[in-house]
Amino acid sequence: MAKVLVTGATGFIGNHVTRLCLEKGDDVRVMVMPGEDRSPLRGMEVDIVEGTLQDPASLVKAVQGIEQLYHLAALFKIWTKDPNLHYKVNVDGARSMLSAARDADVEKIVFTSSVAAIGIVGNGELANEETPFNGWEWGSEYILSKFISHQMVKAMVSDGLPAVMVMPGLPFGPGDRAPTPTGTMILRTLQGKMKNYWDAGVCAVDVRDVAAGHVLAMEKGRIGQSYCLTNNEGNMTNKQILDLIGRVAGMSNVATNQINPKIMLHVARWVEGFSKITGRAPMTTYKNTVYALQKGYVDPSKAVEELGLPQTPIETAVADSVQWFRNNGYV
Repeated sequence: MAKVLVTGATGFIGNHVTRLCLEKGDDVRVMVMPGEDRSPLRGMEVDIVEGTLQDPASLVKAVQGIEQLYHLAALFKIWTKDPNLHYKVNVDGARSMLSAARDADVEKIVFTSSVAAIGIVGNGELANEETPFNGWEWGSEYILSKFISHQMVKAMVSDGLPAVMVMPGLPFGPGDRAPTPTGTMILRTLQGKMKNYWDAGVCAVDVRDVAAGHVLAMEKGRIGQSYCLTNNEGNMTNKQILDLIGRVAGMSNVATNQINPKIMLHVARWVEGFSKITGRAPMTTYKNTVYALQKGYVDPSKAVEELGLPQTPIETAVADSVQWFRNNGYV
């Protein structure tokens, strides 16, 4: 049993990590932002401390007496009014969090990065932890902030930070309250609105496997190493994952209309430009669309071999997600 701190504990992955830590008997503290919805923590025996990544003093307080840190808190939006906000939170905020943990002599840290921090091979080939980042021209502020923060953690490790980095793929499963982009994909299918598809690919993974990967990284991960938390069978085309969702959900007329990428990019430019006039978040951006049009397939072999990362069938993750949304009044 360890005294652990989980940041981002109300989020999709973070909530599952928190539950696993409790199940294995850890003494769990969670950091929530002032005014944040705490309902995802209902019924969980955790110590709650308020803090925000843009307030270093609150982070110093949060890590006092902590032995292990799971740092999942991050800003994940396709667009913000302040173009630097992703860097302020995901880079500067992460640095403050990790520095506070180092100063408090935290024994080990699992830092949640992203597969967005590595490159995309393309042509159906699999990327891995060593694939050089190649998204400089089309990477959104979120993607660039995750790449920069990943490199920052590596540099801090060289100065003695006891951190392991994990890079989740696209998680599917129950408890997606927000919902995330993957959950939105399922919800739109359940609502009969997911008729379009495009020539691209995703690296789907069960969110519970991702959470298990965090805990396994804390137990077995080598300091300074990165691990892709994905599923080999989750490397699916856009149409394959939508067809699977439709079949599991019992919905017809899913992914029946293939959209031309040029049209998608044209629409993305238009809605992004319009957002600059209205100040409202667009449904997508040009860079986000370029990313979505690629086949970002990832090899989980290192995490499977070194950590014992589970490889739950994607159909199970989708089925449990569909059931959770239906049981919780989303459709």
